[in-house]
Amino acid sequence: MKGISLILTMIVVSLAMVIVLGAAGIFISELAASKNIELSTAAIYVADAGIEAGLYRDRLGTAGAGLPNGFTCDQINRDSDACLNGLANGGVYTYIVDDNKNAPLRTITSTGNYHGVKRALEVIYQQ
Repeated sequence: MKGISLILTMIVVSLAMVIVLGAAGIFISELAASKNIELSTAAIYVADAGIEAGLYRDRLGTAGAGLPNGFTCDQINRDSDACLNGLANGGVYTYIVDDNKNAPLRTITSTGNYHGVKRALEVIYQQ
């Protein structure tokens, strides 16, 4: 019977350690998920800024026709007419305004990128 208390103590300590490490693993994964939610929300706001910029540009009548005076676009892909803009918070958005003037419905597609997390929005509206 000597040593039984040592074995029981080791078993109890081992079980406690397994429970604590399991709970710590869950806590760390939840913490990482909450950080991703924060970045995802910011990426959606950045994509929304792209939608607003596209709406502004479309209302000025410049979709597919270059940019008006006073309107800046950091980079334009001339093949797709996509505008790429950087924001002060480190986010970057791209948007494309379709240039089908004959269709009653217009489409603006915007992608927001915030610290590597990308989210996209698409707006379809009647002019």
